Amino acid sequence: MKEEITNYPSKEKPWLKYYDYDTEKLEIPKMSIYQMASLYNKDRLDNIALDIRTGKNNFKKGVTITYREYLKRMREFAKSLSLLGVKENEIISLVLPNIIESRVSIYGSNILGATPYAITPLLAPEKFNTIIEENNIQNIFMFSMFYEKYKNVLNIRKYKNVIFLDGMETMPTFLKTYLRFKNNIKVPTGDNFISYEEFIREGKKLKKEITPYYDEEHTAIIVGTSGTTGVPKGVCLTDKNLNAAATSHISTGLFEENDVFLDVLLQSIAYGVSAMHYTTCGGLKSVLIPELVSDKLAYLLKTINPDHFLGGPIHCLNIVKSEEFKNGELKPIKNYVSGGATLKKELEKKLNKVDENFKENGTRSDLFVRQGLGSTENTGGGLYQMPGSYKFGSVGIPLPLNTIGVFTPGTDIELPFNTMGELCITGPCVMKEYLNNEKETNKVLKKHSDGKVWLHMGDIGYIDKDGCFFHKHRLSDIFMRRGFNVHPGKITELLNTIPEIKAVGVIVVEHPIEEMVPIACISLYNEFDNDKVKEKIENICRNNLDDMAIPYEYVYMEELPLNAGGKVNIPLLKSMYEEKNSLKLKK
Repeated sequence: MKEEITNYPSKEKPWLKYYDYDTEKLEIPKMSIYQMASLYNKDRLDNIALDIRTGKNNFKKGVTITYREYLKRMREFAKSLSLLGVKENEIISLVLPNIIESRVSIYGSNILGATPYAITPLLAPEKFNTIIEENNIQNIFMFSMFYEKYKNVLNIRKYKNVIFLDGMETMPTFLKTYLRFKNNIKVPTGDNFISYEEFIREGKKLKKEITPYYDEEHTAIIVGTSGTTGVPKGVCLTDKNLNAAATSHISTGLFEENDVFLDVLLQSIAYGVSAMHYTTCGGLKSVLIPELVSDKLAYLLKTINPDHFLGGPIHCLNIVKSEEFKNGELKPIKNYVSGGATLKKELEKKLNKVDENFKENGTRSDLFVRQGLGSTENTGGGLYQMPGSYKFGSVGIPLPLNTIGVFTPGTDIELPFNTMGELCITGPCVMKEYLNNEKETNKVLKKHSDGKVWLHMGDIGYIDKDGCFFHKHRLSDIFMRRGFNVHPGKITELLNTIPEIKAVGVIVVEHPIEEMVPIACISLYNEFDNDKVKEKIENICRNNLDDMAIPYEYVYMEELPLNAGGKVNIPLLKSMYEEKNSLKLKK
């Protein structure tokens, strides 16, 4: 049967030519995430599952556990949680770094049917308190290092239990005893404060295994968003969502049993959870780095020599600056993915050694980085520059089980190829809902005339004839200045073309005369931090931007603040600016 030519991406699906199998016939396992992890690893129980390393020994030797031990710890966690009286669908909170116990707690909660709310340790105490109160959370798992930050919240109300971890739980008994004594590490004291080891010890007394809970629409985890639209929300991801994401990634053939995955992602980031699940189900060896190591990444890539790594622009930037990259010591790995924000053109050129007209012909193994695009609401993933599909500046094609289209913003009117519009995505990875927030849910999940529920991503760009999406800016950023629409994304896009600029964030603030005005916050490479370069930047803006889009002010900073996902933290940047310039803005 001849394919119908419609000129609409979601109908023609040109990206399917990059897959050598029928992606639409993939079956999603109808089971819990724990059951999928257990089933997929039944024949490789003695393979290494996790290897945790820290900077204390230069990341050269870690503590490892097998899949047999990994699954056993999940079951022990479930037993211990049941003794705390936690029930099906009850929310517990996790405030943990990227450690073994963070993963164990997610899968262990899943066995019982409880729902972990993974909270980034970067969250302000007031927002943490709001989440705890609004959801009546009674059991909190917290890394002891974060206690000082949240102690006022933990001490103002009564909880059933606060379970503390220090990251040494996996170490041999003699070693962790010695290190705790040497470093004077103690569990904080307070009513119902207990150590993780005490918590697990009680569960081990239960001899009977807990029958795994399963409901396809059960919320397996709640992940907080960074509040791009100004309203922080909890994204409810189901077992089906996570199993679909794992099936999608594993089916690509990029991930093979015993591949080494260098993991620096928190489970409080959707892609961190997604990566946790597909690496676990894929039988990979995950090397966990619990510290923030964006400036040490080149060293880690050289030392660990992984097959896979997921990061963001900040990681790419630090690689280019590293001596290892400059000296040619870093070679392309099988699968280096950059997501979270689009790479600057100059950065992509340096890493991949290509020009702006480059298009992959066949599969190139010498490309250093491939970009991707996703959202928390789509289980972290969505698009990726699959081998064979790479085009300079694109963020890729849809991963299997995902269908994309570009629509007139806020509507179900699909736009043709190469037409700017809002990116929307549909498929089994799309979230269930925002936690207790129907109003915000309905803003992004819309049933189209084709009968499918589409996630409106808020990303503006276009899809070319090969199915590659080119991201331009965010829809939610549009504001009015003197009655004219202004797109901060276009300002950012222009500034990112200037090679002297290391990072940029455009914030929007109120103005007594002009309504709202854009402020360009800029970090320059050290060698370019001079008046001549700053004059050049302002001239480029004057010559290339409409009058209303020209920044009202240029603010130069040594470094711009980043959020947990490695993106420029726009809300924090804005609050920093307003605090410093409140009097000036009122004039």
